[in-house]
Amino acid sequence: MKESGDAYRGRWSVVLNPADYVFSFFMFQSILLFVISRLLHFLLRPLKQPKFVCDMLTGFILGPSVLGRDKSMLEKIFLPKNLLLSNTMSTVGAIYFVFLTSVKIDKSRIFLTVKKAWKVSLTCLVVPFIISTSLFYLLQNYLTGFYKAPLFYLYLGFTMSLSHYPNVAHALGELNLLNSELGQLALSVVVLHSIMGGLNLATLMFAIPGASMKLCLSQLCMLALIAFIVFTMLRPLMLWIIRNTPEGKPVKSSYVRLILLAPLIAAMLTDAAGTTFFTGAQIMGLIIPAGPPLGSALVEKSELIMSELFLPFFFIQVGRRTNLQTITDWKAFWALIFILMVGSFSKMIGSLLSLLCVNTGVRNAILLGFILNFKGVIEHNVFLWLRMQKLVDDSYFTAFVLSTVAVNAIMNPLIQIFYKPELRLEACPSFGNYPRRLHSMPPTGELRVLCCIHCEDNVNGMITLLKASNPTEISPIYAYTLHLTQLIGQAAPLLAPYESQRGKWKTNSSDRIMRALSRLSKTSNVPLTIQPLKIIAPYKTMHETICKLAIDKFIPLIIVPFPESLEFHGKTASLRSFNINIQTYAPCTVGILVDRSSNRYLSTTHFSYNVVAIFLGGPDDREALALVLRMSGHPGVSITMIRIDFKADDDNNKSERYLDECLINEFKSKTIANASMVCHEVVAEETLQVMNVISKIDNSYDLVIVGKQQRAHSRLAKEMLPWIEYKELGVIGDMVASSDFCGGTMSVLVMQCFGISSTGTECSMTNSDERSCFSFASSNCDRDNDVQALVAYHKRNATLCTQV
Repeated sequence: MKESGDAYRGRWSVVLNPADYVFSFFMFQSILLFVISRLLHFLLRPLKQPKFVCDMLTGFILGPSVLGRDKSMLEKIFLPKNLLLSNTMSTVGAIYFVFLTSVKIDKSRIFLTVKKAWKVSLTCLVVPFIISTSLFYLLQNYLTGFYKAPLFYLYLGFTMSLSHYPNVAHALGELNLLNSELGQLALSVVVLHSIMGGLNLATLMFAIPGASMKLCLSQLCMLALIAFIVFTMLRPLMLWIIRNTPEGKPVKSSYVRLILLAPLIAAMLTDAAGTTFFTGAQIMGLIIPAGPPLGSALVEKSELIMSELFLPFFFIQVGRRTNLQTITDWKAFWALIFILMVGSFSKMIGSLLSLLCVNTGVRNAILLGFILNFKGVIEHNVFLWLRMQKLVDDSYFTAFVLSTVAVNAIMNPLIQIFYKPELRLEACPSFGNYPRRLHSMPPTGELRVLCCIHCEDNVNGMITLLKASNPTEISPIYAYTLHLTQLIGQAAPLLAPYESQRGKWKTNSSDRIMRALSRLSKTSNVPLTIQPLKIIAPYKTMHETICKLAIDKFIPLIIVPFPESLEFHGKTASLRSFNINIQTYAPCTVGILVDRSSNRYLSTTHFSYNVVAIFLGGPDDREALALVLRMSGHPGVSITMIRIDFKADDDNNKSERYLDECLINEFKSKTIANASMVCHEVVAEETLQVMNVISKIDNSYDLVIVGKQQRAHSRLAKEMLPWIEYKELGVIGDMVASSDFCGGTMSVLVMQCFGISSTGTECSMTNSDERSCFSFASSNCDRDNDVQALVAYHKRNATLCTQV
């Protein structure tokens, strides 16, 4: 009984004293790390603090500065046997962090990026380097905790001036700024910084007497390893795996496991050669092509466990070595803090000097300086290496770490507060006199359309719609077609023409989509020009790039597909959010296409297309009818317009009613000379009658065109809103796009007019500059003037049609 009792107490001792057992302590530490980090993230969310700051504070709490101040806990927690496993996990996490961030870099764009931004990059590096190094020399009498070598300050100044690509890309991704103008510029700037980071070790080679020979040998070993990896075996092996992976199929798990083992082997070899293990991990990441199929597979399968399990132990290791009690010389401490803060501020001075020369603006220059100050794993690894080599003492290591946390904690909320690209899209720079609504477009002249494509299933529907839109010699169509690809396994977004990237996209879906579009543009017997492009970006911010492209190219119509295909399984929520963002921020009219062209037969020799438009009134319905009027000139398009006069709606807005009548009269005038155009007028007293009229539409049509919302404060919207499944389609659009409506065989195009808010009312402007966004007739965009110009335009068209 006594032995069994001792055994019983022994089993419970494992639970009661986890510090006595390595694995139990590791699990206990993992739980503490997760709970404290998530709690801090929740508490600091109102202060807009990033995950990096929360993880670093967690390391402080678990380190000697907070919990470790208790001697009894210090003796239990920081036993060497307990720290062995967590330190190993932290090293593995840091290795894979560097490896995966290197995989995400698009190597084909490095030199192009450096060529575009080398002036800004050098200025943002040289100015902080000069200021920081000068301060190190001026205050060297106060800096007693550094290695005493004159050139060592050059190394420190160079280290403090660099901005590392992985840190900046990770921070911009967390802020959803990868697609923004400043985000793109910042990534271009830090690419050159990362390339020049290799010179940092050379600086250290001359800074430390007696280390030159050792560092030279290590550099030679590293170059030999690079040559072996790139030119002999591994790089060709990666390309072979990509070639032998079928289109649309995942990379074999055995290949993924083998490649994920490679950064550990490379890190071991570079560490044995005398350099850091990060060098090997970075080399392995750089030889793997970014994006699908291989880069995306590696990121998808390993990034989550790396960032959520392994990497947090790196912050514990940093926090364990950060000890506020080691600070005894406060003058030296504050002198170093002063140098580090001034060095951070000098990056803003460098960005100001460079960006003011290209007239980007003071605000953007300062914000770029904020972004370049983001610190992360790379800097902390340098600090750990300096401490382990005894080049800095514990108090200075603590100062370095505290400064990086303070800079990130300050810069992150400032960027979120002062840089909001979505507000710039709402304000939308003026198109001048260029109309941004279809019913404001002149009857002659080029029509520019931006078509978005997710997969190969969208191509046929988009091509058919463009053909049906009646491109003619006096009114040709120029279509910018974007293949939208989610950003996975790549750090920086991409927007590029097909011709410049065709070598990279062979034998994949992008190539097939682009070849189909290019073939259509070359073989089409109508004046339809197609410019194929590819965009790679997160769905959350992809709309920013598309809206800026619409502004730059003066595009009055954007068409996006509705995610109904089975190929979108698992992405439907992201794609719907993308469509809603396009509707919210687009500087022009937006059409959402529910494509079911595959369910209907379309002749390849003779173009025949039946269209029905449902018109109740309002700006969105006028946009739908404007497109129908454009289609009416096509000899192969038959059009039926169902005009529902809903008497239950308010009739207070006479100008809106008048615009509706002008457009209806224009349509009627065309039906006289065109037998393929039919107009049916129905009077409805209540919502149920409207629904009955729409439900009687048969399935003989190829396309149904409707407006997203009808008149402002429409009774129809108020009564039917609770029954809508997809709010981005509106009341009528949601009904006719349902699979229950005519068996779900007809395609549906839902139009939303530019300048109409989600409530169906005209967007209000706050100043004259923003009001100019809504003007196509003059720079003074008073709404009455806008209405009068529209009325005059439709009167002229109606008169011309009547004369014909």
